[in-house]
Amino acid sequence: MSIEEMIKAEALSLGFALCGFNRADTSPHFDAYLQWIEAGHHAEMAYLARPNAIEARYDPAKLLPGCHTVICLGAPYPAPVNTQKALPNQGMIAAYALLPDYHQVLIDALELFAQKIAQLTDQPFRHMVCVDTAPILEKEYAQQAGLGWIARNSCLTSQEYGSWLFLCELLVDLPLKPDKPLINSDCADCHRCQMACPTKAILPNRTIDARRCLSYLTIEHRGPIPHAFRPLLGQRIFGCDTCQSICPSNQKPQINTTLFDSDQLLDPHPDLLESFLLTESEFKTRYANTPVLRAKHQGFRRNVAIALGNAHLEEAKPALMDCAANEADEVVREAAQWALSQY
Repeated sequence: MSIEEMIKAEALSLGFALCGFNRADTSPHFDAYLQWIEAGHHAEMAYLARPNAIEARYDPAKLLPGCHTVICLGAPYPAPVNTQKALPNQGMIAAYALLPDYHQVLIDALELFAQKIAQLTDQPFRHMVCVDTAPILEKEYAQQAGLGWIARNSCLTSQEYGSWLFLCELLVDLPLKPDKPLINSDCADCHRCQMACPTKAILPNRTIDARRCLSYLTIEHRGPIPHAFRPLLGQRIFGCDTCQSICPSNQKPQINTTLFDSDQLLDPHPDLLESFLLTESEFKTRYANTPVLRAKHQGFRRNVAIALGNAHLEEAKPALMDCAANEADEVVREAAQWALSQY
């Protein structure tokens, strides 16, 4: 076996499903990224447009001096079950957020992976672990490394696993033979994700206008959600799986993996009224060590209030009326007032 084959075998043994190598060159999609930023499609995620972040996305050596290779890895997570069939009193949480926070799971696995590579190469090397918070165009590098193609909804999509994938990278100063990019795409003339997107956030160039994306609005966005998008939120209280759930590439039977297959922690359809009444302490306890904490208590209650308005739950009116009159947080109070206006 070549060193590349041995490294891939180690990745699979650790529970990763996909592994490929790419030269640490500037991504061919870098110009598209700059155009996306210039168009303001990153919304309020200012960290994506910082000069040092742009430089690092241009050259991975800004993250790891002497970087030769980007090792791209994919770890599937369980697809949602009946995500679109929540009862009127239930909210909807995106599938990836039901699991333990993937950042720490993947960081631990990548550090162990680096140790395994050191044993295989029998030589010192420098490395850096990247798990979605690092400024690197990970989907583009993964596509160049043959892990999948970038689908119309901008998700990296694998022939074997669809787009229910966590992506991560190990930057190394080892010169490894790059894999061939995956040029084929199953998207063909399919536009189901674009048609299904509630807010029409999917752009023709396979990027997303975050200002319209329900995932962004319910997770990253701080402040009020634009009124035009509130009815379209439905009962979603964290994230949105619509464009992935509708994708034909995600209709294949899932193959079990070992990193995320049996660690589900959360109910995908929590009770809306109970969720709305959670104190900040109860919220942090309920969603400890899961991605849901990223919305913060304010954003979570804002989302749930809007979902209650869309669900028209009579039993929730007293709680909404109390919040609309007495809530100290302006964003949550206004969301409750809007919800009452929907009855």
